[in-house]
Amino acid sequence: MNLFHKFSAALAAASLAAALLLCGIFFSFQRRTVQAAQAARLEAMAQAAAAMLREAELAVDPLMAVDYLAGLCSSRPELASCELDIGRGLRPVKVRGRSPAGAGPGTIRKEIKSGRFSARLNFSAGAIEQELRAAMAGIYRNLAAAFLAAVAASALLGLVMARSLTRRLKRLASEAAAVGEGRFGAKTDAGGSDEVAELAASFNSMSDRLLELETMKKNFTASVTHELRSPLGVIETYAAMLLKEKDSFRPEDLEIFSRIKENAGRLANFVTAMLDLAKIERGKMELRPAREDPLSLTRDAVDFLRPKAAEKQVALLVEAAEGGAAATLDRELLTHALTNLVSNAIKFTPPGGKVTVRASVAAGRYRAEVEDTGPGLKPGEAEKLFAPFTQGSAAPGHGGTGLGLALVRSIAELHKGSAGCRPAPGGGALFWLEIPVEADFTAEAQRSRS
Repeated sequence: MNLFHKFSAALAAASLAAALLLCGIFFSFQRRTVQAAQAARLEAMAQAAAAMLREAELAVDPLMAVDYLAGLCSSRPELASCELDIGRGLRPVKVRGRSPAGAGPGTIRKEIKSGRFSARLNFSAGAIEQELRAAMAGIYRNLAAAFLAAVAASALLGLVMARSLTRRLKRLASEAAAVGEGRFGAKTDAGGSDEVAELAASFNSMSDRLLELETMKKNFTASVTHELRSPLGVIETYAAMLLKEKDSFRPEDLEIFSRIKENAGRLANFVTAMLDLAKIERGKMELRPAREDPLSLTRDAVDFLRPKAAEKQVALLVEAAEGGAAATLDRELLTHALTNLVSNAIKFTPPGGKVTVRASVAAGRYRAEVEDTGPGLKPGEAEKLFAPFTQGSAAPGHGGTGLGLALVRSIAELHKGSAGCRPAPGGGALFWLEIPVEADFTAEAQRSRS
């Protein structure tokens, strides 16, 4: 059960409990009020009967008292019987349509004394209880209707409050996920004065600080890699010059020079990739868009890597239509991305395997697919491969820096496109790159020069 349902249920339960408690208190209060009204009415009847007895005694007319009590019994259903004493003991008062009856076990007696005359009023406890139940039934119906209305209103209020709270928490969770994916500087709504607002304000402060640190890191990386390019180039150049002087050095010296040149070249490629990635991330990569034929560009990238494929005994096939297509793109950057994809496929395909490159333009988009017959992808590995410095399970023993696919995705996104991968239908892996053939890069060009 998520927080929204828990919070809604808690509010509804609290409202229901409060409504039940209030209804119970009100019902008890109303019952006591009705009982008090009944007792006051019985007392008023007794007081009226006592006044009549006094008048009858003053008039020396016992029949006046008899007639009054008989009329009272006939007009009041709660009065079961009346007894009158005019000096000869209590005797039941005869009422037309009723048989004389004395005080029974289910009666409430009211004794009245006034000089020589006295009387007893015998009220029916059953009739009084029935009257109480009838009165409380009407109150119960009204109270039940009010209770249901209160429950509906509280449930609606609970849903509104729960949605308001959970909506803010969901937005905060979404922004936290964005920060977790590396999109530092993401902000959430910090409005309000409750604990969620305080949490949102702390999150925004943290996000700003992370963005500041990320910017410092990128600037430092760009600065360091830029400074490393020149000395590495010098090392590689001098190593190449020493290798040309074969007659002046021993074979073991030449082997050392060759290793120096090879490792300096690898490090230079790594530094170049780092610098390119840093430029893209900082928005400083200079994009030079022009109208090009992406299908022809794909065939050129494949032809450039044919010697490498032949050296490893890997069949390199290309499926792309001849000419006729045009797209707005940066030729150098897109060639770099395609070369990375094809080179990776060749590297991970064993001798005797096959790499197939497909390119097409349809529905306003250029798409290139590179399918290999290598070890393929493990579950959940596809998305991680495009993160910087991340390599797949098949990478050990093949070298690499984990920057190539990150550059491919960055270049695709720079062209307002995307890149990804999935397991190939017949085994191996299929990597793809897709960009729109018509895109306006004016804003990107302006930002790259700023």
